Amino acid sequence: MGLADSLEPVRDDFDRLIGDLRLATRFGAADYDRLEERAQMIAAAIVAPFRGGRDPSAPALSVHRDGRKFTALF
Repeated sequence: MGLADSLEPVRDDFDRLIGDLRLATRFGAADYDRLEERAQMIAAAIVAPFRGGRDPSAPALSVHRDGRKFTALF
């Protein structure tokens, strides 16, 4: 399976996320949290095929903890 093939399912998830954002008329804090979590999972799925399971080549630029959820910016 090639790199482009690895990204194909992610494209579908990203399209669904965009569709959900376009259909929504109001967002509460919990909605933003769920949408951000989906976006971060999509971003991680995009990066994963490029890394091939390797650890990041540099430490995270920032790490943020919000309750039980961690966010890292590389």
